Amino acid sequence: MNLVVRPALPSDQCFELLFASASPYYTAYFGSEETALSTLKAIWTKLGHAASYEYCHVAVDGGEPVGVMTGFPVAEGDRLSRRFVAITLLRMAPWRLPATTRHLRAAGEVAPRPPIDAYYVDALAVDPAYRRRGVAKRLLNVAEAQARRLGLHRIALDTGLQNAPARALYDAYGFREREIRRAPDDRTARALGGPGFVGYLKDIA
Repeated sequence: MNLVVRPALPSDQCFELLFASASPYYTAYFGSEETALSTLKAIWTKLGHAASYEYCHVAVDGGEPVGVMTGFPVAEGDRLSRRFVAITLLRMAPWRLPATTRHLRAAGEVAPRPPIDAYYVDALAVDPAYRRRGVAKRLLNVAEAQARRLGLHRIALDTGLQNAPARALYDAYGFREREIRRAPDDRTARALGGPGFVGYLKDIA
């Protein structure tokens, strides 16, 4: 493995990895895996939103992205999320909008609320063939470096309650569990795409 970790480029094909980082929630938002993938691909090169290449780092082996990490200061998160919603809603069929609105309301109710002075890892995913080979830790090291560069001393992230591999990774990397937020009922869980989230935090020197 000749792994290189670098800032993402517009030409990188990372939309499948981005989808994998939160597939149940993207599917609930867009209505299908196919629509989620095609939309993520279409908006990858657009600036100013949470799934743009400008906020991503990629792990590349032999020219092919095998891992991705998206991150930014928590203070920028609302602006980037609003931009993501604005540009994706324009691509949706009108009949899809009520279900997407239910998803957004559920996410607003259940999603963890990281501290405003932290660097937020919004997406982290590794190709299955490269898992357990240190790729995720290399990407988390980049997140730490980005936080230090921005004068931030904490990293925040979250994952689904049922995502045991990710929770084990974050525990091993030194994150501490900060909050658990559960969907209050089955209807909310269906709209959200899962039963809830675990929020994590790590202090960095």
